[in-house]
Amino acid sequence: MTYRAPSAEPVPALTEPSAIGGALRALPDNTRAFMHQFTSDLRAGRSGAMAVVGPRGPVRTGLTRQAAAKAVWAGVTVLVGRGTPAEQGWPFGVAGQLADRLPGSRRPVPAGHTAATGAPRSVRVQQLSDMFLRASQGRPLVLVVEDAQWCDAPSLDVLATVLRRKRGPGLSMMVTLTGSTSEVPPSCADLLTLMCSPTVHGRVIQLGPAEDSGGPTAPPRLPSARSVPEPTWGLAPGPLALLRSLAVCQDFFPLHLVYALAGLDQAPAASPLRDLRATGLVTGGTPPRLTQLVSAGRVLSAMPDTERQTLFERAAELGQRAALSDTQLAGLLMPARPSGAGWAVATLRRVAAACRARGEHRQAVSHLARVLQEPLTDPERAAVLVEIGAASFATDPAAADRFLVQALHVPGNGHDTRQRALAADLLLARGDAGSAKQALGTACRAGDTDERERRTLRALHWFAEQAEQDGSALDGLVPDPDPLPDDPGDPSALAAATWQATMTGGSAARVEALGRAVLDFPARDRPLYPRIFTCLALAATGSTEVALTGLDSCLAEARRRRMPPLVGLALLARCEVNLRFGFTDRARRDLALADAEMPPGSWHPATEPFSRALRGRVLAANGDLDEAARIVADGCAPEHRQQVAWPQLLFVRAALHLTGDRPDAALADLRECGRWLLARGWTNPVLVPWRCLGAVAHARIGRPAEAKRFAVELRRLMAGWETPTAHALANLASGTLAEGPTAVRLLKRAAARLHDPLLHTLALRQLASAQAGLAAPGT
Repeated sequence: MTYRAPSAEPVPALTEPSAIGGALRALPDNTRAFMHQFTSDLRAGRSGAMAVVGPRGPVRTGLTRQAAAKAVWAGVTVLVGRGTPAEQGWPFGVAGQLADRLPGSRRPVPAGHTAATGAPRSVRVQQLSDMFLRASQGRPLVLVVEDAQWCDAPSLDVLATVLRRKRGPGLSMMVTLTGSTSEVPPSCADLLTLMCSPTVHGRVIQLGPAEDSGGPTAPPRLPSARSVPEPTWGLAPGPLALLRSLAVCQDFFPLHLVYALAGLDQAPAASPLRDLRATGLVTGGTPPRLTQLVSAGRVLSAMPDTERQTLFERAAELGQRAALSDTQLAGLLMPARPSGAGWAVATLRRVAAACRARGEHRQAVSHLARVLQEPLTDPERAAVLVEIGAASFATDPAAADRFLVQALHVPGNGHDTRQRALAADLLLARGDAGSAKQALGTACRAGDTDERERRTLRALHWFAEQAEQDGSALDGLVPDPDPLPDDPGDPSALAAATWQATMTGGSAARVEALGRAVLDFPARDRPLYPRIFTCLALAATGSTEVALTGLDSCLAEARRRRMPPLVGLALLARCEVNLRFGFTDRARRDLALADAEMPPGSWHPATEPFSRALRGRVLAANGDLDEAARIVADGCAPEHRQQVAWPQLLFVRAALHLTGDRPDAALADLRECGRWLLARGWTNPVLVPWRCLGAVAHARIGRPAEAKRFAVELRRLMAGWETPTAHALANLASGTLAEGPTAVRLLKRAAARLHDPLLHTLALRQLASAQAGLAAPGT
């Protein structure tokens, strides 16, 4: 076992004057006094509770972030969860987010386990609340939930249980809700009322546009379903039952089935329908429908939740026997009580798949979240989590990552070994290597993993390690991965061996042989992330057509699965290969297609530098060097500089500095790029050719000894990587150092063989300089 120090999410250092100007100072005195007391209690490890209700903006954000930042400074553990519309139907979704952020050594119960098991809801509420309470005993703990109006009901139960059971200091809670106290949903009303109870001594702060009212001293007047008058219109039980059945059935069923659902006889003497028509609530046509005086939601609002869900469940069963369409059945199943029926699960999944095919991702997420409420087998649960993760990328990428991590936590049973690998495939494709690495490390050692699946997961874990080699993203105790086997029967393991040989630059011939062996396996239902990197390795050997054909195959399979991150990654990889060999029009088209598949904000922040690097290269290929330099000028957050996209951005930035005659700035980027690559064993002279650029930069600022050292090292590394591109890079470095006709001859060879637009432009500029020197008088 390897111990890696737990990492804490950075909390912005907010102060009233600098972070949000006068916004916090403009709050009423009583609100500011309470905030001061609350943050003082947090820093001292005393318990407290606070809810901030108001519009999103700098004031609400400043209140919560300032309190959290002061708590972190004082050594308090701050766990942050966020409610989202996509996860509102996912049981224990927000509670799971909080639990997953606990350092491993303080996590008494595996976070993902409780949400994935079939334990009763009350048991899981008890497990998670116990987890937070025990974790707060050793070190003060603050639970922060943003946008609690979208929090799922089981997570709200966990938060309420924690507040009821906490004793003494050590545990505090902050929640934010969008809107006003009069608009707080009934699901959150009980939690806010509990916060203001005498046992908790919390406070609800109401923020408004003018900020003219502070936190109330008494519990706010909150809406509740119990306070809404029951809309029964004085109807007798029979007509009321028929009205509710009509509200549920809409016009899906003939009248005799609606009567059957209501438990009534459709006899001529029966008067329920006549009574309803007399009240004006139902039309006089056939079939009868609700009039404009009333809505289905209003009719059903007075029913207890259990009765309403049961009515929808019975209607869905009736619809299944009556052969309703999938869409109609799904409309009945969504508000129904989970029944465990196989046809219900299959129907909802088919409708979700159709929604994804039409681009209706929010509807797909809603249907799949409803599926997750059903009692599923482990393989079914893993498959649905992968599907909802794929559907969520277009609406909430962070939620998508959490669904995929949950899929990796689902126990394997040896029957369906694909789903956990596909979940990791998607996580890696979007760029969340840290989450993938942690979850894969656990899955590789799980006793429920068969040997075939373990080989694939181990290879994916190796790729995650290469993508993010810094261990700070892992919390607590993480098992050491087993050595990667050289398994000719597993394409993912072969792909890992291919990429490893490419990074070290040992033998281009061996890499080509391994890469072709990987592509000989069918792509269907196998991880595509390793296959995409195999194509990049083949491109580095000069096997352009094989690499592009392999990427076309990956792209077709990713589109068949409707997995946006894999489609986007395959397009970015194809853009990279096309740029490497000078196919600039194709590269521009691939980048535009990738943007359409994964719009800005869809990629993980760690992948964003790679996208920017490609964008800069495409712009440079079009001659727009200034815009290219602007695109790559920004860095990335320090926590994301351990991923491989960072040195690629640095390299492109350095190349643009050289084309703009800024060798000093280029050397600064090349030093950082080289340190990153050398620390991780990337010695291939072609993959990221920073040594060649280093030789050019040193030569330009008059350091021939340093330039020669780079050129000699480049020649040495070419020993096992004899490709035309490697020779061209060596010629560029050597030609920059040479003089007279020798320099011109070497640089002409380099310009002829370097097809990458940036490198080709650089070679042409060096050639022009050498030719100018040759033509100068006295030479």
